[in-house]
Amino acid sequence: MKESHSAELTEPASVHGPGRAPAGMPLTIRLGEQEYAALVRIARSRETTAAALVEKLVLHALSRTDVPPPVDSHPARRHTTYEEATAGFRPDAPVRTAPDM
Repeated sequence: MKESHSAELTEPASVHGPGRAPAGMPLTIRLGEQEYAALVRIARSRETTAAALVEKLVLHALSRTDVPPPVDSHPARRHTTYEEATAGFRPDAPVRTAPDM
């Protein structure tokens, strides 16, 4: 994959398989047949894949947008530890095997 605009080298999401994003949320883009064919032709002319081209376009667009500050929110309830969640339960009894006859 050619990296002409980016200083850091990143793997395309297509390396991780369909629907797998290396970080963050997966993104779904729906294209018509003509748009998809045009995207594939552009990708082939640039010696890359359509998935890598879309990923580069999205990352480029995200790098130029203003990111809003994080929302000041609090969780609906406090975190429950494993010990608190399992406090009322006892471990399973060991499995007894029938004596050999």
